[in-house]
Amino acid sequence: MQIEGAVVGEQPPRLLEPRHEPRVRAPRTRRRGTRASGLEAPKTWDDIVAAGEAIKAAKPDMLPFPVPGDAEFQVYPWVWGAGGEIATKDGKTWTSELDSKESQAGIEFYTGLATEHGFSSAGATTWKETDLRDAFTQGNVAMMLSGSWTPKSLIEANPDLDGKIGAAVIPGEDGGIAPSVLGGSHLSVFNTTKNADLAWEFVKLMSTGEFAEQWSNETGYFPGVQSAMEEALASTDPLVAPFAEQMVDGGASVPVTPNFGAVQAKKTTNSMIQAILSGQKDVATATKDAAAEMTELLNQK
Repeated sequence: MQIEGAVVGEQPPRLLEPRHEPRVRAPRTRRRGTRASGLEAPKTWDDIVAAGEAIKAAKPDMLPFPVPGDAEFQVYPWVWGAGGEIATKDGKTWTSELDSKESQAGIEFYTGLATEHGFSSAGATTWKETDLRDAFTQGNVAMMLSGSWTPKSLIEANPDLDGKIGAAVIPGEDGGIAPSVLGGSHLSVFNTTKNADLAWEFVKLMSTGEFAEQWSNETGYFPGVQSAMEEALASTDPLVAPFAEQMVDGGASVPVTPNFGAVQAKKTTNSMIQAILSGQKDVATATKDAAAEMTELLNQK
């Protein structure tokens, strides 16, 4: 399973307790666009559409809510938010649920932000998350899904954004919170190292206590130990609290199987979204094809 981080290197890692930095996404808004339109953070999917239409009218030079075609983890909150699933397991057999009625409804809404409401652009069909963040930093995007680790980098890239961006949880279709992909990264020690004990002490040093908290504060990643998470959960910082709430009340995972790496390598979900955005396939056809491909890949021996 890919969880937004990986063990670096090609040699087998020594057994260790991972350093896990939870990552979670939530909508980020540009206050210039939303405030100019007299808007609050969306609490339902209808609110997202209403906000987008208001932004489009007030700021025609801005993309209200771009839909990046090459950004897999931007898709799943809408699947889950509509009550769908990426895939389910029965015994040893996986079945993709991307073509279920619920999943199709979520994907229809998400891609419809571009194809129906015009909140995106043709160019965004090939965008990765980095392209989306670049466009936001440059002042071309009003709302986007992004992670707790991005505020500092956005402001570093454009200091004028300081105090001008906000964050909120991803709304469910009719309210509440739509789940978002929760993942993290790890530190590892190669089993061929000549200094395994010293390396392991370094891992522990970076994973717990003051250094873990300092790293979290400086990067925006949430720490992987409960004691250090308490501060984040109690935070009143408007650029921290929504992500902590999203993580606790709306964290979800991709299918837990090594074979999901093959799905990501094949870009099954990305290709599905790009086919819809480009008009090559309708939602029903694209999701059916993607589900078939994902099911086959998940059950490979």
